[in-house]
Amino acid sequence: MGMTAVAEHPVSSTRWSFLQWAVLVVGVVHIVWAIVGWVAEPSFAMGEHAPATPVLGMDYNGWHGLAGLLLFAPALIAALRKRWAAWYCVIAGVGGGFIVGVWALFAHHVIVFSFPHHLGDAIEHLVTGVLLLALIGIQAVRDGGLRAVFAA
Repeated sequence: MGMTAVAEHPVSSTRWSFLQWAVLVVGVVHIVWAIVGWVAEPSFAMGEHAPATPVLGMDYNGWHGLAGLLLFAPALIAALRKRWAAWYCVIAGVGGGFIVGVWALFAHHVIVFSFPHHLGDAIEHLVTGVLLLALIGIQAVRDGGLRAVFAA
C-alpha cells in the first residue's frame, strides 16, 4: 500500500489558537447574556420610556437582546479561523464596543435602545471593546506580531 498525503482539516479544534478559543468563549458568554436579558425584559417598545431591566449591570430589553445575538453570533463562525477571529475582534470591538460605548456615555436613549443606567452600559461596552482588542494583542505577542495574526 502506498502512502498518501491527507490535507489537514482547517477547523480542527485541537489546533485552534488562543484567539480562536477566546473569541468562541466571548461569543458564547455574550449570547447567553443576551438571551437572559431578552427573557428578563422581552419588550420591543421604543422611545425614551421603553422598559429596560438590568442584567449583570447592562440594561436589557428585546432590542438589546436581539442586538447582542446579532453582534455575537458571528463570533461562533469567526472562531473557525484565526484571521477571521482577529477581524471579528476589530469590528465588534470598535463598532459594538467603542462606538456604542461612547454614544451610551452621553445618551439615555439611542435609536431604539433605552439606557436608564447609561453609564454602566457605556462602561460595559467599552470594557468589551478593550477586551476584544486585547485578545488580538495577546495573540500577536504569542505569534510574534500582528502580521502573523491577520495573515493566518
